[in-house]
Amino acid sequence: MTDTLVVNEHYLNRVVAVAETAGVEAAEDILTGNGIKLVAKGTRIDAKAKERLLQHKLRKPLESSVRVVDGVASQPLDKVAETLLDKHRLLAGVCGGATARRVTTALRELRLAPSTESMLTVYAAQGPHKLEHAVGVSLLGAAMYHDLPEGGSKGLQTLMMAGLLHDVGELYIDPVILNARSRLTAEQWKHIATHPIVAAHLLRDMPGAGAQVAEAVLHHHERLDGFGYPQGLRGAQLPVSGQVLALAEMLMGLIESGRSPGERAGVAVKLIPGEFNRHLLARVAQAIRMSVTSTAGQERPPTPGDTAALAARVSTLDATLQRMRLVEDSVEERVRTGSPALKELMQHTVERGRRIRLAFSSTGLNTLDPQELRERLSAMEAQVHFEVDIVLREIEWRMHEVKRETRIRMQRLPPADAALVRQFIEESKDAARSALHEVSEPVSENRPAPFLT
Repeated sequence: MTDTLVVNEHYLNRVVAVAETAGVEAAEDILTGNGIKLVAKGTRIDAKAKERLLQHKLRKPLESSVRVVDGVASQPLDKVAETLLDKHRLLAGVCGGATARRVTTALRELRLAPSTESMLTVYAAQGPHKLEHAVGVSLLGAAMYHDLPEGGSKGLQTLMMAGLLHDVGELYIDPVILNARSRLTAEQWKHIATHPIVAAHLLRDMPGAGAQVAEAVLHHHERLDGFGYPQGLRGAQLPVSGQVLALAEMLMGLIESGRSPGERAGVAVKLIPGEFNRHLLARVAQAIRMSVTSTAGQERPPTPGDTAALAARVSTLDATLQRMRLVEDSVEERVRTGSPALKELMQHTVERGRRIRLAFSSTGLNTLDPQELRERLSAMEAQVHFEVDIVLREIEWRMHEVKRETRIRMQRLPPADAALVRQFIEESKDAARSALHEVSEPVSENRPAPFLT
C-alpha cells in the first residue's frame, strides 16, 4: 500500500451529496497512510466524515472503501437498455435485434462489485440522464464489439463495464468547469480532457473493473487519425476496445442531442474520413440509412432558417478556411529549425485543416458569390436549410476542435516551439469570429459547448 493517496475534494463532495438522499457508508475501516483509523466500517459518510478525510492521506483509495446502499444495481440495467432501444431507432439499428437481445441479457446477468456499483451510482446522481448515457454507451459498445471479426462473447463484459464507467473521471473535475456555459480557457479544458486518465487510473486496480476495462476507458476520446485525446494515439496504437468505445460514446452523444440524430450522425461519421474503425462505420452507416428512412415524415417539419444568417455563416466559414490555408502554406519553412515534436504537431494540424476544407468544399457552398449564395439559400426548402445547418455546425465544431487540441498539445513543447504554434493560431484566427454560430449548451461528452478563447 502507499501513504500518498490524497482524497479528491470534488469526488468526495459528490459522495456526500449522494449521502443526503441515499445511504453511503464506509465499507471497511478507512485508515491514514500510517495506519490511524479515520472512519470505522459502517460509519455514514457525511459532512463530518468529509472534513476528517480531507485532512489526511489514506492507505487505500477512498473509492474502494465506501459503499452506496441501494445503488444502481437496484435498478435493473437491462430494463434501462430496453427503454433506450424502444426510444431511439438509431441506437436499436446500430445494436441489431439479435445482438441487442444478447447484450441486454448480459446486462441483466452482470454483477457489479461494491466499488464499481458505488462509482456508477455517484456518477448517475449527477444528472437525470446520466445512467441512461452510461447504459447506452455500454449497450452500443458491447453490441458493436460482439459482431467484429476479432470480437465475440469473450470481450463482452469488458466493453459493458467500460461503457458503464467510461465517464466516472468527471467526478473528479470541478463542477464549475464541468458545467460551464461560457467559453473554456485552454487550462480549464485541460481539466476536462484529463477525465479518461483519471478514470483509467482508478479502474485499473479496482475490484470488478481491472486493466482491460481501464484501457478501453482511457481511449474513449481517441481517434484513429490521431486527433483525439488524451494521448493522441493513431492507427494500430489504439486498441480495438478503445476504437469501439470511442464510436459508441460519440454516437450516444448524438442520439441524446435531440432531433434528427440520424442526419447528424450521418454527417459526423463521414465528415473526416479515417477517424473511426471502417468495419464499425459500415454497420453504423446502414443503421443511419434505416433510421432516416423510418423516421421520414414522422418528425415535425423544420421551420425555414434565417437565410441571411445562414449565408453569413457560410461566408465566414469560407473566409476562415481560406485564411488558414494561407497561413498553412508557410508552416513548413517556419518550423524547419524546430523540434521533431513541433514538426509532427504542425503537420498534423495542417492535415486536419486540409481535410476540413475538403469536407466544406464537398458541399459546393464555397463556390458561390455572396449574392448567388443568398439567392440559392432563399430558394431552398426548410429541410435543406436544416441539412445545411447540420453540416455547418459540424464543420464549425471541428475547427474549434483543431484549435483547442493544438493549444493543449503545444504546452508539451519547449517555449520557443510553443511560441511558433501560438503565432500560427493567432494568424489563422477568423477576423469575423463573433459571427460564427455558437452552441450554448452544458458541457457534454460528445460536444463540449464552451470553446477556447
